[in-house]
Amino acid sequence: MLLRKFALFALFSLAAVAASAQAPAKPAGPPPIEAFFDYGSVMSMALSPNQRWLAASVVPAGGGPVQLVITDLQDKEPARVVAAFSRANVSSFYWVNDDLLVLEAVDNLARGYDGDRGGLISVTRDGERMRHLIKAAWETNYGAPGIQPLEGNHSLDTLGEPGSDEIIVSAARYDRGEQTFSETLLTMNARTGARRTLLKSVPDDASGFLYTPRGEPRLATTFRNGFSSYQWYEPATESWRQLARFKALDAPWTPEFIDGQGHLYVSVLTAGGKGEELRRFDFQKGEPGSEVIVATPGFSGRFLPIMNRKEGELLGIRLDLDAEEVVWFKPEIAALQKRIDDRLKGRINRLLCGRCDLQDVVLVYSRSDRAPGDYLLYRPRTGEIQRVGSRRPAIDPAAMAPVHFERIKARDGQDLPVYVTLPAGGATKARAAVVLVHGGPNVRGRSWEWDADSQFLASRGYVVIEPEFRGSSGWGESHLRAGFKQWGLAMQDDVSDALAWAVKRGWVDARRVCIAGASYGGYATLVGLAKTPDAYRCGVSWIGVSDLKLLFSAHWSDTSRAAKEHSMKDRVGDPEKDSALLDANSPINMADRIKAPLLLAYGGVDRRVPIEHGERMRAALRKAGQEPEWVVYPNEGHGWNYPETNKDFWQRVETFLARHLKP
Repeated sequence: MLLRKFALFALFSLAAVAASAQAPAKPAGPPPIEAFFDYGSVMSMALSPNQRWLAASVVPAGGGPVQLVITDLQDKEPARVVAAFSRANVSSFYWVNDDLLVLEAVDNLARGYDGDRGGLISVTRDGERMRHLIKAAWETNYGAPGIQPLEGNHSLDTLGEPGSDEIIVSAARYDRGEQTFSETLLTMNARTGARRTLLKSVPDDASGFLYTPRGEPRLATTFRNGFSSYQWYEPATESWRQLARFKALDAPWTPEFIDGQGHLYVSVLTAGGKGEELRRFDFQKGEPGSEVIVATPGFSGRFLPIMNRKEGELLGIRLDLDAEEVVWFKPEIAALQKRIDDRLKGRINRLLCGRCDLQDVVLVYSRSDRAPGDYLLYRPRTGEIQRVGSRRPAIDPAAMAPVHFERIKARDGQDLPVYVTLPAGGATKARAAVVLVHGGPNVRGRSWEWDADSQFLASRGYVVIEPEFRGSSGWGESHLRAGFKQWGLAMQDDVSDALAWAVKRGWVDARRVCIAGASYGGYATLVGLAKTPDAYRCGVSWIGVSDLKLLFSAHWSDTSRAAKEHSMKDRVGDPEKDSALLDANSPINMADRIKAPLLLAYGGVDRRVPIEHGERMRAALRKAGQEPEWVVYPNEGHGWNYPETNKDFWQRVETFLARHLKP
């Protein structure tokens, strides 16, 4: 296999940027914390529509804000940095056409929730012309005076007509409680900033839209009083009609995407809620059609379309099963995928292209459970593969830990998917372990790929057990619903059962186990220490929920009023009707049962799980005579966004675990 470094970054005029793509010498021992948790090197890459230009968001050597760089793959023009800001990271970017890009920038100094506000900017491929399209927390206005940028309640929805300068922007409107209640749509010229209203009207309470590949809105989702409806737009009459209306959590089918011919594709729950099927919607019958295009037994989640934007042809579907997989409808592209997979065995190789079989060069994002990710150029005519960037060049895949996936049975027979990361040396003996509980909780925890948290812990010698407990999404609707009103109950039993299974397999020393997690995972850590104290020697809970009723009553939370009034009552419990249930399963009421050492960490500007959760938990533990280790990051929100925070936090975790597990 030919796998060599491409001279992309050597072309950069800035030596600092060039150095960012060079892999450092391999250090003795495990990689340092920064190798896992800093910004990395190459964040993302994308080819222009004509495949001549390669755009990359990269981190300069020595750190600093992420920059956008354009390279000419024909070597006729020098590579150049086209967007670099003193205060902001380029967080994402999109080719509008071969000469124009739009990028989202996030302020690197306005921390916490101010730093989460992204601004939208356009830039020409040569970097000569830049225009501020949507305001961010920082107010520098790039572009000529006259057309001012839109306010921060606007956001990029999709690209417009292929080949044009147009993008589609939505404008969210808010009520007095700062809850979104409707959106309007604008067509914007990304080069000039000029805009116009896209549609004469949109449905009341519209909260999201589906578009054709040409940027034409066709479907709106609305929400009111606990019910969702799907509204279909008829261009001929410029009107909307309702396709269906369901209680928000009871929809038997979900709109997924629309192809260039105007066909609506929907996901349909299978019998028993064990999986999903992708079907076309039958407008004559007013229901999903009978033909199954793709089925995912045992899994659920979005069906991500791969389309040729220009023709609007559906080329394939990307799925997230135990690992990412793709179904190609074009035999020529399926054959190309196989050729690349045969060359890069044991990896997930995502083709980032449209009609890949008709292109002279194909961009491939290649990764595995041990490899954070490489960007490669594949030339079908010659079979040449060139590496053009790595996400984390300081990580040596050969030194990383393998990830195992198994589906086991919980104590009541419920299906229980589990990921286990085994450190170097594998399963030769029982080792100290960390049960790492994902947040959400109604999300998917992980997939078979490199993960910074688990790989860092494994590099320090720990087995890492990650259960997809009931209430997690991605494993069938029945698995998700089995977790409703089971916080601290059957959901917690699943965590315990995954640990017991790993111990029985001989992978884990039952006397040396800690439990850890963030958000819901932080909650599960606290409950685990209280309800199953003999199972864990210590716990690490960050941004964790401590009082279930506070989830509903905290007026400074960013959780929407609609969620508190409807879906959360079904998922967590009704604070009035289920008052006793919520009290019995709130860690704040179990503090006197926690005896193991505990590390608590919170963000000072967290609006999802406000710091009051931590302060109340700390006070309750102190009252019970159990002083936790305590750390607050004043400028962080719901999660650690900045390298210095991650370095400090994971250093604390490493020291804490070593003290109590003695690996």
